[in-house]
Parts: sequence; C-alpha cells; structure tokens
Amino acid sequence: MSNSLRRFSSYVFSAKRPIPGQSSFNPLPQSLSRGERGEGMRAKKRSAPRDSLFSSIKSLNSYFPTQHAGLSILILATLTLLFSGPNLNAQDTGSGLDFLNIGPSSRMLSLSEATTASAVGPSAIYSNPSLLVYDDQSSLDVSYTLWIANVNNQFAAMNLKRDNRAFAFGVYSSGSDGFEARDQPGPSVGNFSIRYLSLAGAVAQKLGPFSVGITGQYLREEVFQFRASGYAFNAGITSTFIDDKIRAAAAIKNIGNMESLDQESTPLPTSFNTGLSAGLIQFNTPGRNDLPVLVSLIADWSKPIRENPGSDFIDSNKNESFFTLAMDLNLGDLLFIQGGYRWGPTERPYSFGLGLEIESVRVNYALVPFSTGFGTVHSFGVQYYF
Repeated sequence: MSNSLRRFSSYVFSAKRPIPGQSSFNPLPQSLSRGERGEGMRAKKRSAPRDSLFSSIKSLNSYFPTQHAGLSILILATLTLLFSGPNLNAQDTGSGLDFLNIGPSSRMLSLSEATTASAVGPSAIYSNPSLLVYDDQSSLDVSYTLWIANVNNQFAAMNLKRDNRAFAFGVYSSGSDGFEARDQPGPSVGNFSIRYLSLAGAVAQKLGPFSVGITGQYLREEVFQFRASGYAFNAGITSTFIDDKIRAAAAIKNIGNMESLDQESTPLPTSFNTGLSAGLIQFNTPGRNDLPVLVSLIADWSKPIRENPGSDFIDSNKNESFFTLAMDLNLGDLLFIQGGYRWGPTERPYSFGLGLEIESVRVNYALVPFSTGFGTVHSFGVQYYF
C-alpha cells in the first residue's frame, strides 16, 4: 500500500524537473519529479507495465481486510484513470516531499528559484538561510501559489534582523482535496486529501565578509489515512565581494529523515546548491526624474544528493544537475522586473515576475508556464518591512 500511496502523492506534488520535450509532469502519473529533484526529475519515457498495476492492487488487497478489498481496488483504479489520461507512459516519481523543491514565495518562483546567492527575504529559510542577514530590515512575507492539478501552496514567514544576526520563522504547506473513495460503483463513500507541511526556524550570523546560517524543519505528511512526521535541516554560507556588489554562496538542503508512512518512509529530496549574484550595471535614466536602474545577473547550480531509489517503472539517476540563469531589473527601488531560465530536465524551464514596492510594502507576482501544456502557475505575494 505504501508504494502506491507514495507514487500517487509524488504525482500530485513533485513538479520540478522533467525532461524537456516529453509529455510528463509530476502532478500526473506522467509527472515530473526530482529525481526534479525540484519544488525538484528525470523523466525517461517508458510504458508502464501491466504487472506494476496488478502488483499494486495486490499490495492494496493484502493491506485492507477482505471486506474492504473492493474499496482498495476502486481507489487505485480511480486514481490511475484520473491521473493517467490517454497516455499510460510513466516515469520516476521522485520523493513525495518534492514540494520542498518548489519555491515557497513569489519572488523565488519569478527567478526560476535561482536564489542560493540572491536575497529574497524570509523565504531564504528554504533556499540559503545565511542570506537572512543581508536583508536591509526585518520583514514579513506571505505568498499563495496556484499550482497546477488543483494543488495549492501557502507560505508565511518572518525575518527578524538584528545588526549582524537574523532569526526567522516560517510555515510552508501544500495540498489538494476532493479525492473520492468508493467501495462499489455509484456514489462515493467519502473524500480524502493529501497534505504536506513544513514548520521552520532559522538563525544566521554575519562574520566579516562571510555569513552562515542553518534552518531546522519539522515535516508532516498526510496521505489518505496515513500520517508521518520527520525533520530536515538546511545550511548555507555566503560571501560578498567588491562592496557587496558580488555575492557567492553554497547551501545544502533537506538533510533529514521521515517516519514510516504505512510501511516505508518517504525519502527527502536532498540537494547541494551553489550560486553567484552580481549587480552588473547601474545607471540613471535621462530626464528630470533621474531614475536609478540596477541590473543584476544571478546564476545557480543544483545537484541532487539523495533521490528516490526508483519506482516500479524506471530507475532513478542521481547524476542529473540543473543550471539556472536569472535577471533582476530594479527601477528606482519602486518597480522590479524578474525572469529566469533553467537548463536541465524540466518542464517549466522559464519564469517571469513583477514586484511593486511602495514605502514599506512590496507586492509580488510570478508566472511559471509548463511547456507540456498542463497549465500555468500563478503566485501572489506581499512583503511588509518593519
């Protein structure tokens, strides 16, 4: 039962790095995953053997009492038909906790998550906690993301800046509702949902030209009637050069462990990340307003460390890595235009974003299209500085 649940939960939530040009994506059984990592997803295309479905049904029946065997078969069959569509090709589903590879905030998504060396506010808890000390002041960040396949992600975090030290706290959740269960043809006998939750706390300290930071997470997953908890850590280091115009950083994310979900524990999508950001061009626009403009270039490289050991359909490949370039155009600290492009096995290679800052409030928006036609992600966020 646990393998079937893990595959299904990954289908819905892991959508970060499928192979370009293939009709695959994580919220569906032809979903992308991290093996997408992302968030993070080698999607080698392959027909799903019938034996895999039969073995899954057998596993379900062995778990449920005899009187509920019909219910287990119908749940699996309904989910298979609902999410496979006309194409039964499947791929490695990666970790069921791949939501950790999806940028929690609109600012992160607008940069294609190239945020290992880019200060994005409190959401750095989930990318590189050492960046928290580079915020100019304390802030509160709230984001709501309409992911595809009726998945919704919610995020809220606060960064408390104190001179050369920062403390941050955040909550990040992802879920989808309305999955029907039936024990016989006809009306459903009830609904169930899938939920993932991360509660995080972080501390960062500046030490001369360097800063270090660490994040601790409490993790919770709920799939059908099963529950599991766990923990994870993120750690990072950042250094600045040339009057803070160039920033280099490295971070390791999602080191930890989960309790068993039914019979097996869900693997965490651990990755190693390096990044570089640079304020390349700075000038003032001509005319009376004399608007200052800053163009920043951001580069990010991500390497999976620990992946799902494999699904019923395809072996995982730990050697996949991802490279991202992003640009941030700052117009007088008032209007921000952002965009990014990712190279690697992904079905969402590019993203766009806008930010508008008025006094102590910044409003953010990110748009992330999927190249396979499964839809477009919209993310909305608000940051308050104090």
